[in-house]
Amino acid sequence: MIVCPNCRHANDEELRSCVRCGATLEPGSTALAPRRPADPARPPLEIATPKPPSKARPFVVLGVLVLAVAAGVVLWLVRPDPCAGTNFSSDNFGYCLAVPDGWTAEPARFGADVTLDQFAPPSESATVVVEAVDLAQGADLSQWSAFVQKKDTDAGLTPGPTGDATVDGVTARRWDVTVTADDGTAYRMREVVLVRGEVGWRITLNDTEQGFEVSAATFAQMLGSWHFT
Repeated sequence: MIVCPNCRHANDEELRSCVRCGATLEPGSTALAPRRPADPARPPLEIATPKPPSKARPFVVLGVLVLAVAAGVVLWLVRPDPCAGTNFSSDNFGYCLAVPDGWTAEPARFGADVTLDQFAPPSESATVVVEAVDLAQGADLSQWSAFVQKKDTDAGLTPGPTGDATVDGVTARRWDVTVTADDGTAYRMREVVLVRGEVGWRITLNDTEQGFEVSAATFAQMLGSWHFT
């Protein structure tokens, strides 16, 4: 008996073809089709064709860049003016402040190469001098304060106790120095020093001991109006 490989019908051994389906019963390799489940567990994999890049994309990128630049320009134009409310902007250093009524502002020249800012009332002895110097990289407030105090000491002055101060939000140090002139007149000097970036600032008030309390109050108002630019 020979079983038909196609329809599984039993045929007599002498037959060469199936009596049911006619398929050959000759010996040889037979390829059977793979069995497919009626309800596959997985859906067929579908690969979507990628969309071509949009022709408008370069224009969108350019538009975003233009808007970013325009926004930056607008912010720069409408930025708050740090010197609003002041009446003096230094030509020598980067700051501005409100000069008190009755005081004048003018350059103070020390030698041929050094020009500082000086403020003073016209008929009194008080003066305020502003100096700014470039510091060595990494120099801090403690080092700059010690340097200025040494200059006071080298000039024969004795700095008093050091206190904390603030100038336009920047931490500063301050101290007073009292000295008596040869004619017996007593003077007092208030030093305010600070470091911003790599620039050391020295702001000094000088007045007689008798008028110092009044000028010190005016000096405090000047520092309160101070803005870096």
